[in-house]
Amino acid sequence: MESPIPRRSTQQQYELTQRLLVYPTLAERLRYLLENESYFYVLDQEHVVDPEVIASAPKGLKRKLARVPVVANWVRLRTGHSFTKQALYQFRDGDRLQPRAAITNGLEEFWRLQPLLLDPTVPASRFEDPQAGATELDPLERRTYQLMNEVGFVGVRPREVKHSLEYANDDGKRAFLQILEGIARDQRSHQDAKSSPEG
Repeated sequence: MESPIPRRSTQQQYELTQRLLVYPTLAERLRYLLENESYFYVLDQEHVVDPEVIASAPKGLKRKLARVPVVANWVRLRTGHSFTKQALYQFRDGDRLQPRAAITNGLEEFWRLQPLLLDPTVPASRFEDPQAGATELDPLERRTYQLMNEVGFVGVRPREVKHSLEYANDDGKRAFLQILEGIARDQRSHQDAKSSPEG
């Protein structure tokens, strides 16, 4: 169950993370997200999350705002845990301090945030520059990192890619790259089909 919120570039994700870290409480972070990061797009009754398709503004594309009831319902369906709009209002207003972990995870998934970003007890140092280590990647690792972001692996960092592929030879890296390229190609084809006049 994918979030209706459009995917962000690595830089956009970093900038949003830094903006949220300015706010010291969960209530303030939720308020910011609800007011500024809850817009989504619908085309032919389907959510559009690809930024390129959104930027091309196909005919019939509609921009909508996910208000508290929509967010709460998505989190409830995604997590399988009871979560009401009243509870989300209470967290947003500071009347309740911290939801249980499953709900926090669901909220982070809805807004495509890095894990733990809605936990104000986690130090800001946890959220380092996502581009750290990018210059250390070889060409195959760099392309892998680009594709992982393209297909929707939120929060993957260059150093994690480097570490994960540390013992893979070039043939192994190419094989993994082919899988990612296939997924990206399928996603682009699906989005192209949805945005074409024929539907």
